[in-house]
Amino acid sequence: MKTITLYIILLFSTLLLQSEEDTDYLVTKKYSVGIFGSTSLNSHTTDFKQLVGIPNCCNGFKSGSAIGLNLSIVYQLPINEQLELDIRPTLLNLNGDLISTQQIPIDDDENAITEHLISTEISSIGLDVGLNYYFLEKIHLKSSLSYSYIYSGRYNQEERLIKPSNFGTFENGLRIRNEQDGEIPELNSSFYSINLGIGYNLELNRKGSYLLIPEFGIRFGLNDINSQSWKVNQITIGVALLYNKSSKGLNNPIIPYD
Repeated sequence: MKTITLYIILLFSTLLLQSEEDTDYLVTKKYSVGIFGSTSLNSHTTDFKQLVGIPNCCNGFKSGSAIGLNLSIVYQLPINEQLELDIRPTLLNLNGDLISTQQIPIDDDENAITEHLISTEISSIGLDVGLNYYFLEKIHLKSSLSYSYIYSGRYNQEERLIKPSNFGTFENGLRIRNEQDGEIPELNSSFYSINLGIGYNLELNRKGSYLLIPEFGIRFGLNDINSQSWKVNQITIGVALLYNKSSKGLNNPIIPYD
C-alpha cells in the first residue's frame, strides 16, 4: 500500500512539474479533430416485473449490467486559456443483462432456485456538446450534455433452473422455459445524459501536432429507456487520437547562415 501511495505522489508531482514548465497549451492551440473509443460498464437501474405485454413470473427486476463499446468523432476548439469547446457525434452501446433470482419450494427441506434473465441490445447515435476545463496544464475536467436517438432495442428473455444443479426440470421437460425475444416494447426514441470525466493530453511528437488522450468518465442517463422505470448509466475508460493544429513551433529552430 505504501508503494502504491508513493507511486501516485510521484506521478502527481511529475504532472505538476510538467504543468509549470509548459503553460501555453490552449494559447497556442487552434483546434483538434480525431476519433475516440471507449469501453463502458453499463449499469441499469430498473423497477418492473416484466416488459410491457411480455409474460414473466419474475418477482421483479431491480438492476443489470453489461460491457459496451462507444465510438465518437471529436472536435475541440479553445475558448480561452483554460476552457475549450468539445463536440462529439457519438455511437453509444447501452446493452444490459437484467437478472433476478427466485426461490420455489420443492419440499419442506429444500427450495429450487430459478434465474430470470432479460438480455438487451440497445444502440443509439447522438451528439455530445461540452466544455473541457484545464485546471492543470494538459489535464482537464470534462462535462457535457448529450442527446441520442435510440435506433435499435431488442431483448432476449428466459428463465433458468439453477438449483438443484444436477437434476430436475420445468414442466416442459427442460431446464429453461419462458423464452421470448423481439423489439423492446414501448421503447423511447430519445436518450438524454450528462457526462463528467477527466482527461490527460499526451503529445506524440515535438510540435504537439498529434495527441493521445486517455479519458475516464461517467455518463448519467436522465430519462427512461422505455415507458417503465428503466435508466442506464455508464462508467467509461477510453482514449482519443487527435490531430492538433497549433501555432507552437519547434523550441530550437534551425537558423540558416547568411
